[in-house]
Amino acid sequence: LDGFIFIVSPEGKLLYISETASVILGLSQVEMTGNDLAEYLHPLDVEDMRQALTLHPTELPPPNDAGQEFTVRRRFFIRMRCVLAKRNAGLTTAGFKVLHCSGHLKVRLVYTDGFPHLQNMGLIAAAYALPTPNTNTTEVRLSRDMFMFRASLDLKLIFLEGRVAELTGHQPQEIIEKTLYQLVHAADASELRECHEILLNKSQVTTSYYRLLTKNGGWVWIQSYATIVHNSRSSRPNCIVSLNYVLS
Repeated sequence: LDGFIFIVSPEGKLLYISETASVILGLSQVEMTGNDLAEYLHPLDVEDMRQALTLHPTELPPPNDAGQEFTVRRRFFIRMRCVLAKRNAGLTTAGFKVLHCSGHLKVRLVYTDGFPHLQNMGLIAAAYALPTPNTNTTEVRLSRDMFMFRASLDLKLIFLEGRVAELTGHQPQEIIEKTLYQLVHAADASELRECHEILLNKSQVTTSYYRLLTKNGGWVWIQSYATIVHNSRSSRPNCIVSLNYVLS
């Protein structure tokens, strides 16, 4: 796993972070432990982290037993400060690296003066760096269950690697100029839209699993690792490059 484990208190203090954070971010375990996580976050992601640490009343069923513990799943993307040398840092933007975080908020039912309430005990999660696709399509090495596409920022397809035909039945030229939304199952469109928004805001995203239409009218389950590629001269967003894993 190209990532690290971290534990955060409900107030946002780093209680633990594994040593592998230094490999991903160039920041030491000793330096970070005990500090506010917000010190290492992109300013625009502080609110996202606060939301991940917040327990919402609608997330849990009514508990029954005193001392009973629950976990509430959390999945989110944050940008953290990266101080590695550029050649070792992978894809970073303005000194920040996008991390995909997945874990659980731990909750306990406690009684105070005979009245029950839910106590937020903090978050434990794994954070890992997203893969960086090579924009030179002749150098991309894909496994048999993968294909790559390039798209404009609105997800209109502008190039598809030939293996898409084997995996979906579509010849590349048949779906170029269509948007990904036109090929996605209606029930998955809203989650794809959320991932698209994260991608536009943070430059990288791992999508949820979604269904892509095949040429014969069926569906295949896919997960995409998408990156915004910036123009090397102007530093403006140029296009989206996505590596896509076909699961079924």
